[in-house]
Order: sequence, then structure tokens, then C-alpha cells
Amino acid sequence: MTTTLHTALPTERAGTPAGPELQQKRALFAATDIDPALGVTADATDLAGVSCRTIRAGDTATVLYLHGGGYRMGSPEAYNAYAAKIAAGADATVVLPRYRLAPENPFPAGLRDAVAVYEELASSTDAPIVLAGDSAGAGMAAAVVVAAAAGDIRRPDGLMLLSPWLDLHCSSPFYETASDVFFPLATAESAREDYLQGAPASDPLASPLLADHAGFPPTLIQVGGNEALVDDALGLAESLANANVTCTLEVVAQQGHTWPLIQPDHSISVASIESCARFVRARADEQSTSS
Repeated sequence: MTTTLHTALPTERAGTPAGPELQQKRALFAATDIDPALGVTADATDLAGVSCRTIRAGDTATVLYLHGGGYRMGSPEAYNAYAAKIAAGADATVVLPRYRLAPENPFPAGLRDAVAVYEELASSTDAPIVLAGDSAGAGMAAAVVVAAAAGDIRRPDGLMLLSPWLDLHCSSPFYETASDVFFPLATAESAREDYLQGAPASDPLASPLLADHAGFPPTLIQVGGNEALVDDALGLAESLANANVTCTLEVVAQQGHTWPLIQPDHSISVASIESCARFVRARADEQSTSS
């Protein structure tokens, strides 16, 4: 689907096949089960030509959630359980696009899918829209905000990022000192090469930490104190503060990359998910107060 925002995005390029090792890793992203007690519904839908998973608990807000996986792995089904908890806690609907993955579809293919879904949601609902994601998906969510700022389209009402990968230069000293093993420098560099395939890491649509953050929506950033992406989270929080944008930064001590997904039943993970639900509800409250 060609949209007004798509004309401002880089042109799509041919990619390369995924190797056997990557295909094996992709297979590990199994579907997670939704707790029936949450009372949500889950359906497959199509938005702007992109297959999506929709998990609905209510209509107070829509969360457009972009899954992690280094831009080359992951699936909406792997996020069933996590998204259902956010949807139920916020009385909201969570939409998870099946965006195209690298290396078969390098930058900006997946971003173009995410932008297309966002634009359709922005034109079809009056409820608040919160862009969200984890790891690479968090970087893509921030990049959608950057793209939306360049187009004549409704801005998102919130941005919610877990363990955000925001600078593909991967030059932070935290890569050398972090104790977490789930996203080491070698993995980050390999994922970056599969995704960019010659595109510059300096492009703010690839590294949204480098973007102009004036006009960004209220933002929640969650990062584990043990992970390599602490610097990305701190950098965005500082830039948002300098741009006079409301930002909540939660550095959770002794936690690693995307901890609520890896240990979902741990009390710390439960608290982090509840914080996300409060953030979404706050965006809905803000809209009802201002209308």
C-alpha cells in the first residue's frame, strides 16, 4: 500500500536469503498462550495489506506493537501472552503487524509495513494510539514516530519502549561492560548488517536516537540495568528532556534484555507490564480530559 508517508521513506531494495542458522533461530520463536482469565479475544486481520494479530480487551486505546528479534526474527504469535496482559490491563486493543524481516527484506521494508499499518490506524480510529515495541521493534516504533513527523498525518499519542535498540552504530561502551548475555555486541552487529545491507546507520529512520525528538509524544522507556542497551535508553531520555517532551525512564536493576518476555511470571516483570498498562490508560485519560 503506497501512502503519503511512504513517499518520504527510502526505496525498498532486494535482500539476501536467510541462512540455515537464522532459520533455526526463527523456529524458536514459538507462539505463547493467552491466559483465558484475561478475557481478551485474538484474531487475524489485515491492515494496509499487512497481516496483523489483533488482541482486544477494550477500545480505550490502540497499541501498535512491533515485535523484537533484531529485525530478522520474531512473530506476532510469540507475543500473544505479553500483548494480552497489556491489552487487559489497559482495556485496550493491541495490534501486532507481521512486518517483513531481514535479510530477505532489508531496511526499509519492515519499516514501510509498520508505517502503512500506523497510517491506516491513524485514519480509522479516534481513540489514542500508542506506538510500542521491544529491542529492534522499539527502534522501529521510534522510527515510525520520526516518519510520521515528516508527513501530514495524525501524530501518535504515546511511545512505549522496552529494551530499545535505537542506535545501529553499536558503539556504546555498555556493549563491552554489560553482564547480560541476551544481546551482545556480536549479535547486534550481525543483526545490523542483515538489516541495513549497506544503508547508513546514521539515517534517523534506522537509528532513531539520532533524530530530532522535538514533537515526540509522551514516552515510557524501560531498560534492564544489566543490558547493553542502557546507553540507548539514557540517550533518548536525555534528548526528550532537552526537547521538553514528557518522558518516564524506568531502569530496572539486575534485569537483562527484554526481561518481561523472558521471565513473564517474575514479580519484577509483572510490575513492568503493569507500568505499561498504566501508561496506556494515562494516554486515554489525557484524551478524554482534553476533549
